[in-house]
Amino acid sequence: MRWLYYNRSSHAEASQHDQVLRRIDLWWQEFARSTDRLDALFRQTQQWDLADWMQRHLQAIHPDLMWEFGPAVNGRGHRLVITPETHSELRPLAAEVVARAPRMAGWEFYNYRLAETAQNTLPMVQARTGVDISNVTAAVSAGEHHRIDLVFRWDRLPTSEDDAFDAAFVTTESVLGELAMDRWVGVIRVVDSSTEVEHGQRFLSLDRLKPTFDAVQESLISQLPSEPYAALVEDGQWAVLKLQPTDAADYPERYDLLTCVTCNSDLVAATFSEAPFFSERYSRCGETFCYLKIDGSDLSGMDYQDREDMEEAIRNAVEGQELGCLIGSGTGLRYTYAELALTDVDRAITAIRQVLREGNVPRRSWLLFHDADLSAEWIGMHEDTPPPPE
Repeated sequence: MRWLYYNRSSHAEASQHDQVLRRIDLWWQEFARSTDRLDALFRQTQQWDLADWMQRHLQAIHPDLMWEFGPAVNGRGHRLVITPETHSELRPLAAEVVARAPRMAGWEFYNYRLAETAQNTLPMVQARTGVDISNVTAAVSAGEHHRIDLVFRWDRLPTSEDDAFDAAFVTTESVLGELAMDRWVGVIRVVDSSTEVEHGQRFLSLDRLKPTFDAVQESLISQLPSEPYAALVEDGQWAVLKLQPTDAADYPERYDLLTCVTCNSDLVAATFSEAPFFSERYSRCGETFCYLKIDGSDLSGMDYQDREDMEEAIRNAVEGQELGCLIGSGTGLRYTYAELALTDVDRAITAIRQVLREGNVPRRSWLLFHDADLSAEWIGMHEDTPPPPE
C-alpha cells in the first residue's frame, strides 16, 4: 500500500488510509492507558504478556511493524522503537506511527533502532546469538556503489560460520544504528586470524567501529558534487548501457529495459543492485532519484511526436522551475523511461503531470522511486491511472 502519495480523490484509497490512521490513534490511546503497566513490567514488579499485547495493538496497524523497548537516551524513562526492519517499503508508515505519538513524560519514540555503545553491544549479541564477540575486531572500507564494507575477525571463528555472520550482523546494527545499517552498510564478511590481511586493511576494536565508519561515510559524502545534478548534467560523461531483458506479458519496475542513456553509470548500476538504493549516497543536495515509466504499447493518442519531444517537455517542466533535471532515459520492450533527479518532489509531480497530461501520454504512466523506503510509492499521471505492474 502506498502511503505518502495515495490518490486522495479515490474513495477506496482515501478510506483505506483513514482506517490505518484510526488504527494508529487507537494504538496510542491503548499505549497511553498502559504506561503504568509497562513501567511495572520493566521494573519487574508485574508480569504479563508484552509480546501478545503488542501483537494485538501495535501490529493491528500492520503485522510487519516490529518493536523494541529500552532506556530513554535524553533523560530518565523508557524508549520505544517501532521499525519495519527489512520491510523498507513500510518506513513511511512507521514514521507516521511515531509522528502521531502523544507527548508522554518519561517516554521517547523512534522509528529506527539507535546506535549503542560497544560495551552495551557485547552482552546483547551474546544473548541474541550465543556468540562471544569480546575479542572481535573489525575493518572498515569503502565498497561498491558508495556503500561501506565491514570485515569482522575472530581469533577462531565459532563452530558455525552462519552463527558468526549473525553475530556480525547484530553487532553492526547495534554499534552503528539501524539507519546507517540500512542505508550505508554494504558487504559484511567474517574471517579468522589465519585470513591474510589485505593491503591497507586495519582491524580495530569494536569501540572504534562507529567513529571509523562515520569518517568513511563523511569522506564518501564529501566526494559527491557540491551542486545538484541540474548544474552538472550538461557537462556529464554520458554513456549508453545495454541490457538483455526476458520477454514477458508485463514488466514490473524496469525489467524490460533494453538500452539506457545516463550521465552517471555507477548510479544506474546502484539502482539495479540487489542492495537497497538510497538517494543520499549519490547526492548531498537533497535530491531524490526517480523515474517516469510510460506504456509504449499504444501511443496512437499521444500528442508528442516522439520520445525526444516528450523528454524536452519534461525537462522544461522541472528545470524551468528549478525542481530538478533529467539525468537519463531508457527504452524497454514495452515501456519508455525518463530518469530524474528532483530537488522538490511534490512540486515536480505537479509540473510533470501537467505537461504529460497536456501531451496525452498513455493512461498507464507513472512516476516511481529508486529509494528502498519509497519502493511502494507511485504517482499516476492521470487520475484513473491503475497501479503499476508488480
